[in-house]
Amino acid sequence: MFSVNAWSTDFMLILASIHQRIEALKLMIAETDLDEDIKDTAYSCLEGVRQAFVINGLSNTWNHSIQNYLANANLTPIRMTSGYVRINYGYEIPDDEEIEIISDDVRALISWLRDHEIVDRDFIRAALIEGLEGFLFRIERVGSFGWPDSFESLKAVITAYMALERGMPEANQSPPYEAIVKRTGDFLRNVFERVKFAKDVSEAGDWLLRGYGALQAVGHAHPAIAGLLTHTAM
Repeated sequence: MFSVNAWSTDFMLILASIHQRIEALKLMIAETDLDEDIKDTAYSCLEGVRQAFVINGLSNTWNHSIQNYLANANLTPIRMTSGYVRINYGYEIPDDEEIEIISDDVRALISWLRDHEIVDRDFIRAALIEGLEGFLFRIERVGSFGWPDSFESLKAVITAYMALERGMPEANQSPPYEAIVKRTGDFLRNVFERVKFAKDVSEAGDWLLRGYGALQAVGHAHPAIAGLLTHTAM
């Protein structure tokens, strides 16, 4: 289903993403105003879905999982919570064209970073590359259902970027360093501009907005994000 070899590292990473998403959904549902019995039904259905992605479920055919674990009996109650969950966790999923553009941008930046070493802080460049590779894997292999988890993987990129920006030498002292800071900042701004989050997206909101705020050192904040910044302490 995900075009990876069974039991490979990529296979296990995808399984981990699915299990993480199930746990995240349970926490989201817990914060809604739904009656407890409805929440309990949703939790039970999520655990039913999980059975498709544990050792017993994976030992059977995919059709077996569709018929027994990914059937409407489990999926419909989960879908019914969607309207309540979106109040606090809503976000728009980029379309296929936008995802392709983002993927191309990630590959281009990774390739460029590999060709430009930082003499005294090259471990930061390595952290940028590793974080970008994790982000690329999630958006291409896991897909749209895991967008919040995909942005979670950008934490490493934002952290490395902020470390670069804080330790930036005086202007014109280290041109390659300045170029890495600028290109990374431009990339992150472009990604944030392509994904629209609800005001109270919460699970990624605080660090996302703080990270975006840090990018103002190398450019102007996108209006949609700038408006959100007023709702969180910087």
